Amino acid sequence: MGLKEKRLAKGWTLKELAEKSGVHLVKIQQIESGKIKAENIALRNAIKLAKALDCSTEDLL
Repeated sequence: MGLKEKRLAKGWTLKELAEKSGVHLVKIQQIESGKIKAENIALRNAIKLAKALDCSTEDLL
C-alpha cells in the first residue's frame, strides 16, 4: 500500500497529511503522482510521513 492509499485509508486530504507530517503539500502531491519515485523520497520526509500515518518507512516504499 503506497502513500496515497495510506492517506486515503485515514480519510485525510493532502492538506491534512501535510499539516500532520510537516511535509510540504506539493512534495506529497509529487510523490503520490509519481513525479518523485517512492525510492527517491528524502529520508527525513519518509520518516515524517510514516510517523504521521503510523506506519513504517518501508510501507511507503
